Amino acid sequence: MAFTHASRDRVPVKIGLTGVSGSGKTYSALRLARGLVGPSGRIAVIDTENHSASIYASAFDFDVDDIEDYRAKVFEESISAGVRAGYDCLIVDSASHIWEGVLSYKVKLDKTGGNSFTHWQDAGEKWKTVISSLLHAPIHVICCFRSKSAYVLDDQDGKQVPRKVGMAPVAREGVEYEFSIVFDIARSHLAMTDKDRTGLFLDDDPFLITEETGRKIADWLRTAPAPKPAKPAEPPADPWSDWTKNTFTKKTS
Repeated sequence: MAFTHASRDRVPVKIGLTGVSGSGKTYSALRLARGLVGPSGRIAVIDTENHSASIYASAFDFDVDDIEDYRAKVFEESISAGVRAGYDCLIVDSASHIWEGVLSYKVKLDKTGGNSFTHWQDAGEKWKTVISSLLHAPIHVICCFRSKSAYVLDDQDGKQVPRKVGMAPVAREGVEYEFSIVFDIARSHLAMTDKDRTGLFLDDDPFLITEETGRKIADWLRTAPAPKPAKPAEPPADPWSDWTKNTFTKKTS
């Protein structure tokens, strides 16, 4: 273990995308990833959505691992395979299925009897293990989360018209804390910034996620590195040294 000089150009960014069904999370993630890694960067997708990412194969160049088994071990193996293969960005679509797998595991534990609280601890460890694998992966990661939906009534020409809106992501509570950037995408396909440690998008009005969004993040990572630490200052001069030297010199002369 050793300390090294901090520099953000070595930091792979971790991004969360949340949104209701039909908001365009998959397409937005692919556009974001392409801008982030550049035209020659390699993108991998862990697809849990019945091959939905492959619908966009004609528009984007990427590799895919289609999985239907949502056990934590399966996700961990796929993440490790993506890192070993040298991909520049990994998209998990949908990362909500990680949580679904954890809940299924908890149900199985409950059926065996025993302490439900202990079972939650065991299931929670499964979640932590997968999320830790994503956060510590030395590549960029984009996780798409389904949002819980609700309906609100809008007044349109005097009529109350229902509109579907997104709420919290389908995941363990507090998952937003794990990411550097979180975009919430509405059914209009426009994104709002829920969290942004880069400061690039905090003041933006609703916007469409494009390749330019990814390029903007990539440029931010490459530029303005942290300044090198200043050399230690010279110790201040002893204000008594000259007085002591002159006093004792006079007495002994």
